[in-house]
Amino acid sequence: MPERLFSRRYDVGPEMLLDFLQQAMAGLPTVTSYQLDDSGDRINFTTSFTLTSWGENMVAAVAGDERDGSILSVSGEPRVGALSTPWGEEIHGATIEAQLFAALAPSIETAQSNPIMMLQADHRRVEALFVRIGTTDGDERAELVKQLLAALRVHMELEERHVYPLVGAEVDADVAEEAEVEHQLARDGLAQLEELTPDEAGFDAALTMVMAGIEHHVQEEEGDAFPRLAAQLGPERLADLARQLSAARADLIEREQRPAAGRTTAKQDKADTAASRPPRPKRPSNRTRTPRSKPRAARIDPDETTKADLLQRAKKAGVSGYSHMSKAELAKAITQAK
Repeated sequence: MPERLFSRRYDVGPEMLLDFLQQAMAGLPTVTSYQLDDSGDRINFTTSFTLTSWGENMVAAVAGDERDGSILSVSGEPRVGALSTPWGEEIHGATIEAQLFAALAPSIETAQSNPIMMLQADHRRVEALFVRIGTTDGDERAELVKQLLAALRVHMELEERHVYPLVGAEVDADVAEEAEVEHQLARDGLAQLEELTPDEAGFDAALTMVMAGIEHHVQEEEGDAFPRLAAQLGPERLADLARQLSAARADLIEREQRPAAGRTTAKQDKADTAASRPPRPKRPSNRTRTPRSKPRAARIDPDETTKADLLQRAKKAGVSGYSHMSKAELAKAITQAK
């Protein structure tokens, strides 16, 4: 029966820690083989024979904790070598522990001072939840959906409060506006998802819609916005942003862990976000209309409005493919749809 050998807590998410763990396994001198388990949350490995001991059926398991960190636990069946004494098992276990923690330390330290790695780890967690939701059912699926909603609420609020203002100021205002709009579209899908039970008709279609939107959003962030932001900020400002995100994340996670009465739903979150933004001023029109004249759709000047406003209007007008259009294309498509 495998016994627990050692464990340690880290201030990074489980997906990030598991990725670092696989990298560390490749460089450990005592590890002869390793493989990611089908469960996706542990690595099975074997250690080499030494004069003190060797190990088989070794497992390095990663689990999330209530503070949005991770706990690494290693268990296994250390065996006494032919030339060793029983205390060799303890020595061998201590050797593996020291080597593993030393190999993980640089990656963990970098992650804690790199906000881009933090945000990308959030993306990996959401992607993993999508996969698990798609392969489960019943109560387990319902619990995973709750985890997905909570993870996305925290992540989107972090980006909107601390990241997108920097993207708008340092990279491109249009990029930041488009990201905000994509978050609102994601909230639309999440609100719909939250209203359905996992076995209800329409749930899978709503899940697919949310997945597709977030996949597109992640590709744009990781392929364009994040690299450009990192280049503009430099190491010192990136480290400062990492500290801001870590502190804000702790507060947001505490909010998510409150009883249901103290939390917001996806629908409420969407409404609160929309209400917090001032209404856009109406522009005066120079057009006159006779009583019998048929109303005509006014031409939209893309230079007199924002892309975020155009994206929202395109959605309401039923324009297809609007998320990939330029401002000029959006203005033309909206006018033609009226």
